[in-house]
Amino acid sequence: MCVIAAIADPIVFTDARFLIGQGAELAILAVCVALPWDRLPYGIFLVIPLVDFAPLSLLHYASGSSLNGLSLLGVFPTMWLAGSGIKPRTMVPLGGLAALLMVWAPLILAGTATPSRLAAELLVPFLLLAIGVGTSVMTLSGMAQQARVEELLARTETRERLLNTVLDTVDVGVLVLDDHGQNTYLNAKERELYLAALPPGVQTTLESELLIYRDGSEELLPAEQRPLAKVLSGETIAHEVYRLGRGSDARTVSISGRQFADVQGDTAGTVLASTDVTEVVAAVHARDKFLAAMSHEFRTPLTNILGYAELLQDDPSLSPAAKSDLQIMMRNARHLNHMVDDILAASLTGDEAAGIRLPLDLAELVQQTSVSFSPEASNNGITLDLSTETALPILGDRTGLVRVLNNLVSNALKYSQPGTTVRLVAREEGPWAVCEIADEGLGIDPEDLKRLFTRFQRSDAAVRAGIPGTGLGLALAKEVAEQHGGELECTSEVGVGSVFTLRLPLRRAKQHMTLS
Repeated sequence: MCVIAAIADPIVFTDARFLIGQGAELAILAVCVALPWDRLPYGIFLVIPLVDFAPLSLLHYASGSSLNGLSLLGVFPTMWLAGSGIKPRTMVPLGGLAALLMVWAPLILAGTATPSRLAAELLVPFLLLAIGVGTSVMTLSGMAQQARVEELLARTETRERLLNTVLDTVDVGVLVLDDHGQNTYLNAKERELYLAALPPGVQTTLESELLIYRDGSEELLPAEQRPLAKVLSGETIAHEVYRLGRGSDARTVSISGRQFADVQGDTAGTVLASTDVTEVVAAVHARDKFLAAMSHEFRTPLTNILGYAELLQDDPSLSPAAKSDLQIMMRNARHLNHMVDDILAASLTGDEAAGIRLPLDLAELVQQTSVSFSPEASNNGITLDLSTETALPILGDRTGLVRVLNNLVSNALKYSQPGTTVRLVAREEGPWAVCEIADEGLGIDPEDLKRLFTRFQRSDAAVRAGIPGTGLGLALAKEVAEQHGGELECTSEVGVGSVFTLRLPLRRAKQHMTLS
């Protein structure tokens, strides 16, 4: 202001009011620097803008018309008062009153306050009051928004802490990477699994150097086949099983992972979830070994019982009553043998269950199954109705498919009453060879239907009726169908009957040439 005054009107420096006003401003500045504001009550600083109006008033009237707009410097103390956020209903009018006194007080003290001169000075106070109102509104709005943002930040931080606590508590490893593939989060379980995969004597390394194997293999996975590399390339994986590390400390894990996108749809990062299934896999292997061992242990004495029973049946010295008892014994021994076969089939996994795929005719297999079960159906008073079309060529494991058909027809007869009909239909349906087995039996409750193909599960109706079974047959039948690239479905209505539909891919001529 002094520089501008020296250029515009140097005479102003001879005016005592100008010098006193400048000195007062410097004194206020010195007081501001000297006072220990952190020790004073909050809000006491608002005295400064109020005091500031006094030297501004002196400067305004000392400069006269030589420094136009000098009174507009009152905008700074006005904005300070209105923008403090402290009692805005008081501070805004107080700032307006101080601005009015800034221009009126010298006139009143000098005795020159006429109505016309007082009215001429109203524009600046009115303008400063309007600025004060606007500043107060924006300040209050900003404070409200700041309070909302702080509340949201506090909630976000609380939720983040909760999420971190949950992720560190659950027994699932979680790894999060950003869009550049850099690690942004690793929970305690994932860190434990990472340490299990480190080579001996190494503290930290890249995933490409970790000891990661396919379950059941001793060859390290190539870098591009590792779970993290697959997900980073854009692939989604679900429940893929790997082995981390070697020896007794190795862990078997089930890993799922996928990329996620931001609100614009761009890739924002990657998430991997790892579940430690070491004990589960060990239990499954132990169960399978136990089932296989027990099945073999049962099969040997059962084979002996059936063999000697057949020899005894040909003995002419047996009485009719003894022969009847012998037939009961043979029938129950065969039932036990079927149960052992089911348990043995359930215990086989991997290559043992794969079978050999050979050219077969599903229609022929259905016909042979019908012939095999015709005597049993006739003895039970059940009509076995067969309907087949032309040949239905497929590729499959004959033993496995025969077991499936036998199981489905046996169940249909087992759950049917005398006087009803069991229908076997073999037909072509688009790319599928289809076999339907429909009965008029008990039917299956909708709740039981949901878990029909689960191992060791039997319907409540079958249990109440005392119908024997292991609950393995349908589960194994579905597994065999899926191993052949097909499917097994069931529709049923209680009291009306059930329809089992087996679909297998047809073997076309071109396909047959390629596979053979």
